[in-house]
Amino acid sequence: MTPTEIPDEVRSAGPNAALDEALARLANRTPEQKLADREKLMRTARKARPLPEGKTFFEVVQGTWPGDETDEQILKALDELS
Repeated sequence: MTPTEIPDEVRSAGPNAALDEALARLANRTPEQKLADREKLMRTARKARPLPEGKTFFEVVQGTWPGDETDEQILKALDELS
């Protein structure tokens, strides 16, 4: 089995079948297809706003989470994800 194939024991004939198939198609794209997909995404992506002079990304984002989580809770959650 190659890393891009979904093993039969993971593949589902149930409600996850469409997701399994979509993931397999994404994982098995040719380099040319990946490049075309990347170019399409970059054409449609919103342009980044420049950072204020003298500020880092972290300084601009920290403390502006959309929910009521603290910076410490966000950092802990991000640490758990990595």
